[in-house]
Amino acid sequence: MRKKELIFLISIFLSAFILRVLYCFLFKENILYIQTHIFGDTQEYMQIARNFLSGKGLVSSSETVAYRPPLYPLFLAGVYFLFGEGYWPIRIVQSVLGGLSCVMVYYLGEMVLNRRTAKIASGICGIYPFFIFFTGFELTEILFILLLIGGVLLWLRLKDSLTIKESAFSGIVNGLIVLCRPSALLFILFASVVFLFLWWRRNWWKVGILIIFTILTILPWSVRNFYHFKRFVPLTTMTGLSFWEGNNPHATGGLCQYWPEEIKNMSEVDRDRYLTKATLRVIVENPSRFFKLLGIKFVRFWNIVPNYKGFSSFLYNMVSLLSYPPVIITGIYGMFLTKRKWRRFLVFYLSFFSFTLIHMIFVGSIRYRVPVMPFMIIFSSYTLSWMWEKVSHSPRFSLG
Repeated sequence: MRKKELIFLISIFLSAFILRVLYCFLFKENILYIQTHIFGDTQEYMQIARNFLSGKGLVSSSETVAYRPPLYPLFLAGVYFLFGEGYWPIRIVQSVLGGLSCVMVYYLGEMVLNRRTAKIASGICGIYPFFIFFTGFELTEILFILLLIGGVLLWLRLKDSLTIKESAFSGIVNGLIVLCRPSALLFILFASVVFLFLWWRRNWWKVGILIIFTILTILPWSVRNFYHFKRFVPLTTMTGLSFWEGNNPHATGGLCQYWPEEIKNMSEVDRDRYLTKATLRVIVENPSRFFKLLGIKFVRFWNIVPNYKGFSSFLYNMVSLLSYPPVIITGIYGMFLTKRKWRRFLVFYLSFFSFTLIHMIFVGSIRYRVPVMPFMIIFSSYTLSWMWEKVSHSPRFSLG
């Protein structure tokens, strides 16, 4: 690595880290309020971590044994074990992860495009408000973003340069991605199928090893669930509830706390399966409403202002309008500029498609869009680099 490049990456990491710590410090009271009244699942993640450290297992209560995926509570438990409980240790560590994500975006941008684009992309990620915002909460976003960028980097290497060991490591990373947020399973399935279809002659064994190690990484959690329930629960018991929440007769596309009376006395697994079947019946009975909700959730996923009324203030709307639309507009144009090299960006497109699709089927929210925004920012940065070259009339501009 050249000295100038190293200095740039250290500067990006430190700038992103300091900005995130300052945000957490200056807005700590607002963060506590939001975490308590809006992001209620943070309390559940923290409770699972505390129960794990006290020897009760990865459970939030005796009634919810496998509702949440295990990786983020384990991450929290590790931070609590090393640095003690409280809000600040996790926010400092997540600020570190945010800085590392910016560095990894640099490598990703350089791999698919060129160094100038990589620098712009890592800089934008350092100041992008949505990335900074979620640093302050005990939620999966920050860890998931880092893992997803790493997983995409390894997918891009898969076609040309991964060895057996690297393919196995890629599978482990993909398994961790799913254990952090199970909705990523659709992305991994799509990527596996597409890579096998396009490059199966040279790479089928690499994809095979990746899939095997993805399964092996997830397997201990699935075995643990089978031990508890004596039934096959590969990931979580959240699927049915989320499916119902996004499609029940009173659904609006976002959060909808309307539950059938029948589930009150059901076990965790029975409730999950009952709600899955009940949601399918609702869809069959009124398919037009289901398709209407698909459109509503698509808009919610890619919306330019916050969906939730708790974030409908002037400040939140202005921050969103000043940061997100410029990225999405220049990002889409970046896709147009790179259309002849579309295979190079196939994993990016698969992430956009798969996460949009899964949240059109379940619950749509800006929060679930945040992890794929580093890839959109890379496209956006290419457009900005292209505009700069046009203005400066430089002949050196290329895809890299």
